[in-house]
Amino acid sequence: MEPTLWEQLQKEETRLPAFEKLVTAHYGQVKRWLLRWVGDEALAEDLAQETFLRAWENCHTFRGEAAFSSWLYTIARREALRALQHRRREGILPWLWGTENAPEEPAAESIPDYERLHAAIAETVEALPPKQRAVFEAAWHEHLSYKVIAQRLGIRENTVKAHLYHVRQRFWKRLREWLSD
Repeated sequence: MEPTLWEQLQKEETRLPAFEKLVTAHYGQVKRWLLRWVGDEALAEDLAQETFLRAWENCHTFRGEAAFSSWLYTIARREALRALQHRRREGILPWLWGTENAPEEPAAESIPDYERLHAAIAETVEALPPKQRAVFEAAWHEHLSYKVIAQRLGIRENTVKAHLYHVRQRFWKRLREWLSD
């Protein structure tokens, strides 16, 4: 994020126009990202609005040490997890994996343990070798391009792609384990 925009967020008189620019720049991506998490268009819209509402309420606390998008996606992830937990308690399943194999009666499906999945994801990230973890963090949390990641880490773009491929393979393995339990 450009320093002038960050400075504008800190000042009450320029906060609203600066925040409007950020909403315009990030809203569509955040909503699509949330949709992948919750599998429901209306819920993703609600969560995107809630994410930006929370960001607005706390934008004066954003220090600019990381990318604004990293801070924003942290808020969005918390909102998605909160919604999934609520839906789990209510017995409502998000169709995260598509509808082609979804049962006719959603109530017939058991409710996944999302807390255990979240813990498995965190364990998988912690178990990544340092270089793969750095590539993953830059791609997932900072949403950097392969080129930028390669430059930052002093490696080739194809190496970045290979690291991300291996990370995805680890996640798919963990996901299959979680689904089979």
